[in-house]
Amino acid sequence: MLYIDANGPDWGGQEPENIPALIKRLKSEPLDPIYETMGNFIVSYQPSSWTPENKRFEGCTHFFGHFATSPYVFSIITDEKVVIDSLTSAIRMNQCRTDYERIKHNAKI
Repeated sequence: MLYIDANGPDWGGQEPENIPALIKRLKSEPLDPIYETMGNFIVSYQPSSWTPENKRFEGCTHFFGHFATSPYVFSIITDEKVVIDSLTSAIRMNQCRTDYERIKHNAKI
């Protein structure tokens, strides 16, 4: 199961971009390090309360955050191993970028 709540420059009014578009952006722009304090971009999906609607996300991984230098947000919920592995790898590589480290250092995170 793959649910893309947001993936692009806006939360509403546009169709979300696909996973390859996010991975491409992760290779070229630094994430906003503030998300390290909110689960480090990747968490097990845990709603404030389980409902019949969100029960389908049980056991899923939630990827979320935005970029430091451009208005681009992502919120993706999935249990697909290939997607989880690809996004986890791309996010962790992004966190090793020198521009990410500089932004993190300047923000004192």
